[in-house]
Amino acid sequence: MKKYSILSFILIGLAGLFTYINTNATTTFSLFGVNITLYNALWTVLFLFVFYLISMIFFAIEKFKNFKFDRNVKKDKNNILKNIENKILYKNKLLPIIELKDLEEFIEMIEGDKIKFKESKNSPFLNDLMKLQNGEVIDLKKYKFDTNNPWYLKNLENGILKEDKEKLKEALNSPLKDKALQVLGKISDVKEILANNYPIFKETILNNLDHPRLNELIEKSNLSNKDYIEIAQALHKNTKNPETLLELFKNKKVVYIYLLIEYEMIDKALEEAKENDIKYFEYYLLLRKEGVKIDIKEYMDATI
Repeated sequence: MKKYSILSFILIGLAGLFTYINTNATTTFSLFGVNITLYNALWTVLFLFVFYLISMIFFAIEKFKNFKFDRNVKKDKNNILKNIENKILYKNKLLPIIELKDLEEFIEMIEGDKIKFKESKNSPFLNDLMKLQNGEVIDLKKYKFDTNNPWYLKNLENGILKEDKEKLKEALNSPLKDKALQVLGKISDVKEILANNYPIFKETILNNLDHPRLNELIEKSNLSNKDYIEIAQALHKNTKNPETLLELFKNKKVVYIYLLIEYEMIDKALEEAKENDIKYFEYYLLLRKEGVKIDIKEYMDATI
């Protein structure tokens, strides 16, 4: 603009001088009812100066438009990068894009958990996501994820797989509650399992056959009859007092009747089978009374 102004003033001066050298004539113009008489050289300078002012206004407007466009593009670039980050992090907040709207469709297509991340120097959050994809457990507090965010859930899932107690308990208030309970039921001690109503597994009971609260474990558990019988068989090997073992399974009728048969209490077992309408035991016991020898363990394996 500076060079343009210098060249314009030189041109205006030369045009005025050339006109003045060639003629001393004057010209009168009426402007808003006022007659103004000036030398033609001055009119030439005046008209060219007005043209210069108009061109300067035009250039100023264009420069402002370009400045505004460049500023918006710069702002769009920052917003696009932030929007991409938010889409990858599954955050719904998207910043407005003014000039580069064609990229909005591309941003909408981004799904964070479908991207394979590599180490990044400029975007630290990508390094965290790479760690999550690699199964690590990290601190996500700075991201302020809600409990349904896929990356938050991925972090919890990693914690569950690593049997991280803190993440396991955090997962109890998330959609991964059932998975967390399964793991807590396997790794927690008996006191914690019973206090928190964690799932009770066959292995948990088999690993605590001598525990003073074994009866509570069995009572609160919800296993298959086959699992209970396996537990009863393990206890049967080490329990000399039948009454103690029968009392332990008195509410698990299939196992209770099975133990009665093991202890040769055939009449009591038949009575219980009829009262609880457990036909396969009733048939078995009636055959026993008729003198038919059938191994109870083989019979149970084939029946349940």
